[in-house]
Order: sequence, then structure tokens, then C-alpha cells
Amino acid sequence: MDIKIAENAYELGKSAGAAAAQAIREAITSKGAANIILATGTSQFETLKQLILEDVDWGKVVMFHLDEYIDLPVTHPASFRKYLQEKFIAKVPPLNAI
Repeated sequence: MDIKIAENAYELGKSAGAAAAQAIREAITSKGAANIILATGTSQFETLKQLILEDVDWGKVVMFHLDEYIDLPVTHPASFRKYLQEKFIAKVPPLNAI
């Protein structure tokens, strides 16, 4: 396990987003596509911001999200689907979101 220590959430998110993008690019290169799972919450803000800035062929990425509340509409402020739509999906070229 590679443990990284950062000065703050911004630096940690930047490092995590860059590492995730590299892993996605490697999967696309070796397999032609990549599957990713994205988490939600304030701890992910900086990581998602960096991931959006990275050079990734998002058309070859299938994105899953971890979970959702039962019967919670996507319009509800606590919806994880809403969070990912606003913070990630709407900011990258089309990808396959499941």
C-alpha cells in the first residue's frame, strides 16, 4: 500500500485525482475501456475537481456510483445521483453512467 500525506484537502484531492486518472488511462490503454466507481460527500470535492481536469477519454469510461437512498428522487438535495450529476457528470464529455 502506498500512503501519501498531504498538507491539506486540496493537495490530497489533487494527488488522488491525478492517480485515479492515471489508473483510468492505463485501463483504457490495456483493455479499451475502464469501469470506475465514484463516491460522494465533501471528502470527494477536490478529487473530483482534479479528475475533471485530467486528460481522460471519458467516452471509454463506465461510471457507477456506490449507492442511493430508496425512493429518493434525483431532484432531492441529498440525492447521490444529483451530487454526481452536478459535481462530475455535467463537467466531463459524455460517459456511460450507471
